[in-house]
Amino acid sequence: MLIDYEVKRKRLKEIKTNQLVWEWMTPNPVTVFPHQTIKEAVLILEAKGIDGLPVVDEESRVIGSVTKSRILSCLMEGLTPDYTISQVMTRAVVTIHKDDSIKKAYELPVGRLPVVDHNGRIVGILTRTDILHSYAAHLDKLQETLHITETLRTILESAYEGIVVVDQHGIIREFNEAYSRFLGKKREDVIGKPVTGIIENTRLQVVLQTGIEERGYIQRIQGQDMVVHRIPIWKDEKVVGAIGLLIFQGVTELYNILGRMQELSRQITDPTVIDHSQGKIHCAFDQIIGQSPKIQAVKKIARKAANTPSTVLITGESGTGKELFANAIHRSSPYAEGPFISVNCAAIPEHLLEAELFGFEDGAFTGAKKGGKPGKFELAHKGTLFLDEIGDMPALMQSKILRVLQDREVERVGGIVKHPVDVRIVAATNRCLEQMIQDGSFREDLYYRLNIIRLEIPPLRERREDIPELLMHHLHHFSERFGLGQKLFSKEVTAALMEYSWPGNIRELVNTVEMLVSLSESHYIDVQELAPKFFEKKESSPTVPNLPKAAEQYVVPSIPTSTGQNLLTNVKEKALEREKALLIQTLIETNGNKAKAARILGIQRSTLYEKLKKHELFDKSYN
Repeated sequence: MLIDYEVKRKRLKEIKTNQLVWEWMTPNPVTVFPHQTIKEAVLILEAKGIDGLPVVDEESRVIGSVTKSRILSCLMEGLTPDYTISQVMTRAVVTIHKDDSIKKAYELPVGRLPVVDHNGRIVGILTRTDILHSYAAHLDKLQETLHITETLRTILESAYEGIVVVDQHGIIREFNEAYSRFLGKKREDVIGKPVTGIIENTRLQVVLQTGIEERGYIQRIQGQDMVVHRIPIWKDEKVVGAIGLLIFQGVTELYNILGRMQELSRQITDPTVIDHSQGKIHCAFDQIIGQSPKIQAVKKIARKAANTPSTVLITGESGTGKELFANAIHRSSPYAEGPFISVNCAAIPEHLLEAELFGFEDGAFTGAKKGGKPGKFELAHKGTLFLDEIGDMPALMQSKILRVLQDREVERVGGIVKHPVDVRIVAATNRCLEQMIQDGSFREDLYYRLNIIRLEIPPLRERREDIPELLMHHLHHFSERFGLGQKLFSKEVTAALMEYSWPGNIRELVNTVEMLVSLSESHYIDVQELAPKFFEKKESSPTVPNLPKAAEQYVVPSIPTSTGQNLLTNVKEKALEREKALLIQTLIETNGNKAKAARILGIQRSTLYEKLKKHELFDKSYN
């Protein structure tokens, strides 16, 4: 039985009062002196995986602070990395005493609190994460595992970072306003939903399984590289939940700054790094759906390719998932901690492509941004540059790309200085480069420079056995995303979709599933909801596939159908019979309560009335 709310408030107040800052702070914090340079500060921030540093004097007294965002702003304003910390630091700093209470700490609107002793010397750092840990560690005193109290919610909402809290099943229990704004999702719409369906590329479910925290990881969210922390919550020697923190937004420009500082070497030969990447390889490629021999063969080559810095050329029809493979290779490679920069060579006008790829200097052309701008190659330094639709690149740019690949340095438009770049290249095209070489529209020397490791992604029609798994994955995804409840496919729908040729490949499949989930008014999707194109040029009924066991929960039982031109008519008739039977069964279970029946069926009450009228069931009694 839950404790009375006022009792909980009283106990929580006692917890807040009794806990002291020194119990939860990080002792012996890293600091910088005002005479040190921006470059030195960036190196420390990167090496330690933190977002800010206290600035201290010779007696270890706090005199200021410097953060990644402050450094980024100053560098964008034209300051060089050789400027001193004293020229960029923030001098107004809030500190807290080590013997102060956690209650006092959470009331201070600061993400990182320097902790000082009686003499004003710094002895530790207290972060919002530490405060969350202090409360999570005491939640068992409220006889709850992950019930977030009013005070904890205040912490969540006052934090600058995006914060999500999940229970041991990966279900979202708290979601603060910062994360809501970033994802464009209302808090009430995500609470109670699986985190994997709300936050793309999350690994909170992995942290729940392993109990190992992941700090300073790069996660691709909403098309941006974000720095995140993932922290397990332990209780009675078991992981009972996890906290995800979005600690820094928009790191692409920061990567550019760090990339220009050549001192940041990658230590590829470190055995611990190699072992770590092996774990990531398995996870990254597991997100590519499909167990067919053809797709498994491609994954096998891609896994091997990811271990090397060699250039990869990915070929295949539009919509087969070339960028998905490119991203998986990046996340599984020694360059995984760097940025993944994607360029669509066919989408950028020819006269802008050179500046986009190589950057430009101040005054290089009319309208050029003051101070110049780095290109995609520089932005991808220490990371991966994905050149999509490489077959559509103009001839002049092909020669310049070849020179960069050979020399590993770029020269900005209007500039004379060459910038070294350490970039892993992955290129992709849906065109036949060999034929283009014969036609003289693609450089043969560039082709051989790109075609070191070749991945040929098969079209969906050549791996039909993967279609059910793809359908079920995206059916579950869109059902959860739209908050419509779990919908089901009939086997006739799955059969028709398996027989379809899918000229748009996986992209077309994903769009089709989204449309079906969005427009279906019932909790199951039947064949009459498919567009006519799925039944064109059929001489017989599609063969009902053998579905993976994991997919059977998303499929309603099969209905026998005729062949030839009567296929659609017969399955519609059977669908109507099944719909009528389902309506009767639901009304019996609800004793004729139509409002409750409509909720169970997942449809509007007006829609239920229409269906009852259609089947002549409206005036019958089901008590």
